[in-house]
Amino acid sequence: MQASIPQRATEGAKSDTYGCPLCNCGADSEEDIYCHLLVSHRKSALVDALLERMDSDELARV
Repeated sequence: MQASIPQRATEGAKSDTYGCPLCNCGADSEEDIYCHLLVSHRKSALVDALLERMDSDELARV
């Protein structure tokens, strides 16, 4: 069963001030993106993205 994306967090958000780090979804607030992440992405995908970002940040410091 696929979770649906909350109406407020869609590709058609008015300002797209905040973007999902895992897909091209945009939203008008951090809360909307937070909701989108909880509903639309698996925890493992979030963890993978965080670990990948941490690795990139460490490489940039070297």
